[in-house]
Amino acid sequence: MTDLNTFLKNNKKSIHELLNHMWQTIERIALQFETALPDVDLENSHGNYIRIDKGWSEAIYANPSIIFPFGEFGYSLDGLFCVFSINPKTFNEEILGKIVAISRENPAIAFEIYGGDDCFQTFFHSKDERDFDTIMAEIQSAPEETIQLELTVEAVTEEAIKEALVTTTLKIHHLLKEKQCLMVLPRYSSE
Repeated sequence: MTDLNTFLKNNKKSIHELLNHMWQTIERIALQFETALPDVDLENSHGNYIRIDKGWSEAIYANPSIIFPFGEFGYSLDGLFCVFSINPKTFNEEILGKIVAISRENPAIAFEIYGGDDCFQTFFHSKDERDFDTIMAEIQSAPEETIQLELTVEAVTEEAIKEALVTTTLKIHHLLKEKQCLMVLPRYSSE
């Protein structure tokens, strides 16, 4: 604990500024989403994972996030992210192609499609060079009832990149809604 006490004493102001930055960013984006996304709620999000030492570590602490019926937009130590819940039965190669095209519009935004139950099962990453047939075959053969599409940018990035993430999030939401492949999160389906 001595190391943590020393770290806190030496970095308290920076940690405080980072946490305030994370919350202020999410609060500002929540205002932008109020008219564009249904039932937006500002929350403390739990159960996220962050990358540490080339692996994943669960963040037991809360992260600021915006929850809506089909996903979450949040801020972790890895950066800003948006996750959409998608029905793999209605997800097809046409939608994948449109997502890939959107992902190439801004290289600062990483795209990833992974399992809903097994979040460590990655089907697609925007740096991926695999063909659509292979990606779709993996998605369709997986025992997943839901898949997730995540968009991310690095933490403490320029405002223009944050705004690009917001714009891209809304564009992806519109596409997935139009193609009727969004899945309602369990907390909303029980209401």
